[in-house]
Order: sequence, then C-alpha cells, then structure tokens
Amino acid sequence: MQLYYYRDPAGNFGDDLNPWLWPKLLSAPVEHCFDEDTLFIGVGSLLNHKVPPTPVKKIVFGAGCGYGTAPDITPAWRFYCVRGPLSARALNLPAAAVISDAALLVRGYLEPNASKPVHRAAFMPHHLTHHSDRWQPICEQLGIAYIDPTAPVERTVETIRTSVVIITEAMHGAIIADAFRVPWIPVRTRPRISLFKWTDWSQSVGLEHRFEWLPPVWSSSIDRREKRVLHPALARVSRERLRWLLRFGRRRLSSDVVFREVYVRLRSRFDEMAAAAAADTR
Repeated sequence: MQLYYYRDPAGNFGDDLNPWLWPKLLSAPVEHCFDEDTLFIGVGSLLNHKVPPTPVKKIVFGAGCGYGTAPDITPAWRFYCVRGPLSARALNLPAAAVISDAALLVRGYLEPNASKPVHRAAFMPHHLTHHSDRWQPICEQLGIAYIDPTAPVERTVETIRTSVVIITEAMHGAIIADAFRVPWIPVRTRPRISLFKWTDWSQSVGLEHRFEWLPPVWSSSIDRREKRVLHPALARVSRERLRWLLRFGRRRLSSDVVFREVYVRLRSRFDEMAAAAAADTR
C-alpha cells in the first residue's frame, strides 16, 4: 500500500498529518493495513490530475479538491468519503459521499484539553506565509503563541489543543481546533489562500465561510531577497489588526450537535474501511 500525500521538503502541518495520524488510528503502519496494490488518499487537497495512475486501486478517505483538474476516476476507486460538498460536486459524486476532512479523526486519538489552557491565543500562518513573512516577532509583542506550520505535528496539535482561541490562515489549524472544541478565526493575507478549500470544509460542519482580513507584513515592492526583513510600517498595521482580531474577531466553532454527528459518521466509515482492509489482507 502506498500512502499518497503532498510531501513538502520544508514541512507543512496539514500534509504531515498523514504519516502521523493514520498509524495511530489504525494501530499499525499504514502499509501493513491494506493490500500492496492500493493507493490510500487521505488528508489534503489531493483529488486532482496529479493522482498517479498506478496502483490502479484507490481508496479515498476525507480528501478534497482544490487544485488542478479532476482526476481520471475508474471503477477501481473506492470513495469512503470526501471533505465537503464542493469536492463532491467537482467529482460528480453523490451527496452521501460527503462527510468531512479526515483530520477530524484526531479526536479518536486525543480528547479536548480538560486542564487550564496554556495559551490565551495562538496564531498560525499558511506555510507559504511562514516562509515569506515574519509573524513571530509580532506574536511575541502581543503575548500570543506563534504556531510554526512546519514544526513537528505533535507540537502543533498540542499548542492548538491547549489554546483559548486560534487565529489561523492554515485550514488544518482550524480543523484541528474544531476537533478539540477550540474557537478559531480564519484569516487570509493573500488571495492564494484557497477560498474553495475553506468553503468546502466549512460547509461540511454546517458553517458559512468568510475570511477575516489580515495584511501581510512585507510588501511586493520589497526586493524578494529582503522579504524576510520586517517592514516597520506594514508590521505596525499587521500588529494592530491582529490585536483587533483577538479582541473583536468573530470566533467560529461548529455546534456540538453537528460536530458529534459528523464525527460519528466519519468514525463509522473509518471502521468500515479498516474492516474491509483487514479482510483484503487476510
């Protein structure tokens, strides 16, 4: 079995959830849980023309669309669920194929924090923003945690789980926060942050999506070699906007009822997939 996901050499939290989460849920290395002629497609916007043609058999669990064109789907594909209704429509799948992003299954491994929160707030940029902007000094000035989206998954999950609120440009920051019942505020510093992906997932948990505005801390007029230099004027605007969001930004969280319904469906389909995989490998 091949675990298919995007591998960013620098690391990216949403993608890196795959090798971290699936072995925990399956209680075994992923490659031992499916027959060898299977491609397993899990967390990420992976359903596009880049899906490799071999192995022919594909298992899809919680992945979504978002980039490129639709893949060439054959009868050998098995869809246990996709991330949201926009992905289902893009792939001409029935509404029954929609549950949510597979990352919500983190609740099968960890429960919400029952102790006093460690962080009054945390900010998580998109992984590309992390490389281009310097938000960490601004977070330090405001006394909030900065979540490096390229850091080890375990560290990021624990920071999200032990925070009071998350301001996030990374969609999987919001998904993990929702799983642990931590309110979150979605922001976008640039148009490259996918509205399609966020809307797709948000609708799966009964939420309407709208980004909050957050300015970048460097300008396109700055030489790219110097883009990591904190531009003073932009930094002031960005800091004050982040401060405002901490105080007045509209916090999102799926309702407990909706989250429980989605999680139960997701877990039921996961158990069905695991049982079928076990039968195939006997």
